[in-house]
Amino acid sequence: MNSSLHRGKHAAQAFCLTACLVSSAQGSTIQESFDTDPTARGWRPWGDSSLFHWDALGQRMEVVWDSSRRNSFLALPLPATLGTHDDFSFAFDLTLESHAVGVVAGQSGSFQIAAGLVRQADVLATNYSRGSFPGPKNTVEWTWFGESGAISSSVSPVIVPSDGRLPWGYADSYVTLELGRRYRFQLAYTATIRTARISMTTDGQPGPELADVVLPANFTRFQVDAFAISSYSAAGQNPLYAGSVLAQGWIDNVTITLPEPATLQLRARDGGVALNALAGWRYTLEASSNLTDWSRVAETLASNSGELELWDPRDAWLPEQFYRVVAVRP
Repeated sequence: MNSSLHRGKHAAQAFCLTACLVSSAQGSTIQESFDTDPTARGWRPWGDSSLFHWDALGQRMEVVWDSSRRNSFLALPLPATLGTHDDFSFAFDLTLESHAVGVVAGQSGSFQIAAGLVRQADVLATNYSRGSFPGPKNTVEWTWFGESGAISSSVSPVIVPSDGRLPWGYADSYVTLELGRRYRFQLAYTATIRTARISMTTDGQPGPELADVVLPANFTRFQVDAFAISSYSAAGQNPLYAGSVLAQGWIDNVTITLPEPATLQLRARDGGVALNALAGWRYTLEASSNLTDWSRVAETLASNSGELELWDPRDAWLPEQFYRVVAVRP
């Protein structure tokens, strides 16, 4: 996506400004109803594929969450990486047919069933452990824990930073899910307020109000590049608090909304350009005398959204120059 403007000679210098946007996401909505085999649209099982079965008759995805097995996912890679500075959302329908916690000896506590956004390189690592700390990384996830002893059932979405260390974004809402009911959950993240808002319906009717997940002030960043229905291994937990789960149900009607692509509107300055920057994007000013050979003359990572100026530090009395700005979301 390019936009350009031309400014005539001024002080023996001419400017041709070109915006070269390298966007890591395209504004769009991905919808998956599982009416046909989802592998034809990029869905792939990672780990134990027997935990995921496409129900052609019911047009839905049958899922087993079994913490006694290795980490396993039914995943759809996204067309771009999403991060802390992006607005996005995901939603899905869930029906549970069976659910039990504390089903493994020595793991008598609760353990989560999960779906959400992950980073492929992290979850596919051989040492990845969702149940230990620090273990998970780069996660924006819906989870539900069933009741276990004095521990109540809870919808507990979580946002885990890239280094996996505290603080995380986390919230508990004490909700019990009943077998056979059709639930719909939505998580919508708004970058400007660093908040994920969670909502749910039960059999099409509004459900209870769920707690927002607000990123702490010293939360660093996350990067995610796939939507996954996740069956996590319980391996690696602290034995004092270890839990386990065995559940079976259906996931249907997945919706993933990606951010709109950014646009650049450049304004000429003597020896540089001005533009409307977006926080978290890296902007590079490049110069050329022939529109073929380009050299980088300035670069900055925008910490805030608003007007940004990029200047050519070289001699302002150069012959005719062309400038372009390359914007990349790291």
